[in-house]
Amino acid sequence: MTGPAALPETAEAAASRWFARKRSGEMNAREAAELDAWLAADPEHRALFDQAEYWWGAASALRGDPDILKLREEVTGRPRRLRTPPRRVIGGAMAASLLAVVFGGWQAMDAGLIPTPAALIKGEQTFRTDVGQTATVRLRDGSVVTLDTDTVLRARETPERRMIWLSRGQAFFKVAHDRSRPFTVTAGDKVVTAVGTAFSVRVQKHAVEVTLVEGKVRVQEASAPPLIQAVKPAVRVAATEMTAGSKLVAVEDKGWVLRPVDTAKAESWMQGQLIFEDRPLGEVAAELNRYSDRKIVIADQAVAATPITGAFATGDVAAFVSAVRSYHLAAVTSENGKEVALGSPE
Repeated sequence: MTGPAALPETAEAAASRWFARKRSGEMNAREAAELDAWLAADPEHRALFDQAEYWWGAASALRGDPDILKLREEVTGRPRRLRTPPRRVIGGAMAASLLAVVFGGWQAMDAGLIPTPAALIKGEQTFRTDVGQTATVRLRDGSVVTLDTDTVLRARETPERRMIWLSRGQAFFKVAHDRSRPFTVTAGDKVVTAVGTAFSVRVQKHAVEVTLVEGKVRVQEASAPPLIQAVKPAVRVAATEMTAGSKLVAVEDKGWVLRPVDTAKAESWMQGQLIFEDRPLGEVAAELNRYSDRKIVIADQAVAATPITGAFATGDVAAFVSAVRSYHLAAVTSENGKEVALGSPE
């Protein structure tokens, strides 16, 4: 008689195992390469690995939080102090009730990504990134969200719906399939609805962009509030269905533009790169500025309109400036710690 077949290792268990091995200081080059491959295989792997890192760094900080201790007591039926897990065990020694509270956080507290305990208890999570920072988080329903630079979003889940409000920046959503509960992203005055798919949404000053990588989504104008509807009942509600490989640009007070897009280039920011093909130099500089506190300034309109093709690391202003100078597309007219000004190379 043979024993029962071993169950496959869960992604959570793999993340804990890899983190423990890396932190032990005994990881060899082959294991390091295997870890890199595992992290690159799925955005969720990175999110889970970050969770293990979160537990290690944040356990002591959470020990005395009254909201955490209260919820833990409610879940377990008895008060108990949280102890930092031993070095050889990551995650397994964490109290189950605490894991339930911050399961959606995933990121280190010092990065400002983990929701406060009070927000979690109330059912809403807030995530944010600073300029130049990107981060991957996992929501309670299993959806994985990658936040771009300088991004703020809120997430709330009910038995009927899964709701996101993107108030600033850009985020890529890999939505866990749940046909009974639509997944909506509200960005400005647009609402994107999906069930199980992968797409990004970006909020700009006067526009919203939606790029669909896989599946289908519906984009529509948010309904007018009751007071406006009462005064102006004929408010137009625009809507469109998107298919994979398309990008929607909706500019305020203008029409919507839906066109095919190279999704690998469009989402290259998640790999730390920005890829451009025959784009105005001013537009490229503006994109790079989103990732850096040191800004590129171009006053010369002819220089700003010069087309450029290339791949640039997010936030690497110096490399971009060096490239445009080398190809005689622009010259540095002045620079300091806060900005570098480009002008005509002549």
